[in-house]
Amino acid sequence: MLTKADFQQAIRDSVANFPAIAPLYQAGDPRVLQHMDAMATMLAMLSAQIEAAQAEPFEKVRDATVLADAAMRGIIRKGAPARVRLRADNKGAAPYSLQSGRTLLDSSGRAYRVETFVVVPANGTATFEALQLTTTAITHTVADSEPFYAIEVPAAEDDSYVCSIAVSDADGDFEYRDRYVNTTAGERVFHVEADDRQRIYARFGFDGVVGVQPKDGAVVTLTVGYTAGDIQVTTGSPFAFEYLTAPAESQVELRMDAMLVAGQNPMPMSALRDLARYPSVYDSNAVFLGEFDFLVRRRFPDLKFLSVWNEAAEEAARGANVANINTLFVACLSPTLAETVLVAANPNAPQAPTVIAEANLTAAQRAIRELIQSADDSYRVRFYTPIRAPIAVAITATVPTSYIADDVRNKIVEAILLEYGEQAMASRRGRNQPLYQNIYALLRRKVEALGVGAADLQVTIAAPATANRPELWRYVSAASLTVTVTTANIVTPSWSG
Repeated sequence: MLTKADFQQAIRDSVANFPAIAPLYQAGDPRVLQHMDAMATMLAMLSAQIEAAQAEPFEKVRDATVLADAAMRGIIRKGAPARVRLRADNKGAAPYSLQSGRTLLDSSGRAYRVETFVVVPANGTATFEALQLTTTAITHTVADSEPFYAIEVPAAEDDSYVCSIAVSDADGDFEYRDRYVNTTAGERVFHVEADDRQRIYARFGFDGVVGVQPKDGAVVTLTVGYTAGDIQVTTGSPFAFEYLTAPAESQVELRMDAMLVAGQNPMPMSALRDLARYPSVYDSNAVFLGEFDFLVRRRFPDLKFLSVWNEAAEEAARGANVANINTLFVACLSPTLAETVLVAANPNAPQAPTVIAEANLTAAQRAIRELIQSADDSYRVRFYTPIRAPIAVAITATVPTSYIADDVRNKIVEAILLEYGEQAMASRRGRNQPLYQNIYALLRRKVEALGVGAADLQVTIAAPATANRPELWRYVSAASLTVTVTTANIVTPSWSG
């Protein structure tokens, strides 16, 4: 990059060729120096810009380049609403039913939408959940329809951020389909994208090629959700109804109980600059990732148990079968426990699972199948009944008499169940196999008494022969965990007067 000094040196070298100007230049006449200095400054600025532009495709130091790169990769900066638990105190003499969908306001004037129906008893208390967002319906009349017709989503007028978009018309709702993956002509889908200025658009299809193309004069409704993102709400702070629909509501007091899920602001430019480098982070296409388990788990995070495996894992567990070709296998259990689940009477030889018939699929299982086939419709999806297979673990510990045996035992049980119990993340994924070294390290870290002096610890883990079966829900339960703690006069060698 050429600097201003470089250009000034070039000017000095060329002055000798102009005898009429040279004396004035040597004398420092501002009438000569000013415009020469201005030219050197402007050329230096242009040189710096060219130098930055040459490296910009690789360095991405300019915000405009980062936004353009994000738009090309389909990354959209959006907010995420906070989910809160509110407490309703009914001071009236009759029960009050709070319907989902009602709008509430906190002490800062932010709007919340009630998510769970609740009946508050007379002179009683009940809790319910709400999302911090507002929805706005935007009506758009299609004019000059063209392939991949786009409708711009208006930005929030205040400091809120776009967090959700739903699209409908006179014929019903459109389904969101990321980048038209597995979309055929005629499917009512829409895609969401952003340009290099982060203006968000809902884009439709191309008649006869992919999706549907709205006709001229069609009225399309966008229902856009806006959220304040990362907010702080003090526990116990008051809430109020946006408006009263019945006199009984004046007897209901609403207060903040707990923040369940914190809201999120759109990612900052620094994070967006780095995020675009790693497609596996922002690309949710399961075909690209080759990971349908992750796809289902991200869309259904509340599943108590989920295991998704392919033909190779199925045949490693049960042998080859032509019926397994191009098939994905799923064993799952939703929070409502609506699915069938078996219990292994003998953990060392769990019973065989059963294939769930089409007529017996639950709503959660059908939704999971639709999600997998929307990502790749070439797969067949087969559901197995999950099988509970508790892991038998026996722990024997000896601690000094200065500790209470029951307290130590309770801490050991708490640590094991938290790490390897039914609610542990590894257990919910069907990949829970405790290792001796991990348990020893866990207990010494969590239970102080086991790291004192000559305290002793012995762990025994039953190793079933069928641990590789993917439908097994393996975890340590309170019934399968045996903990024995004894106290002894353990003397630590020391100097004594």
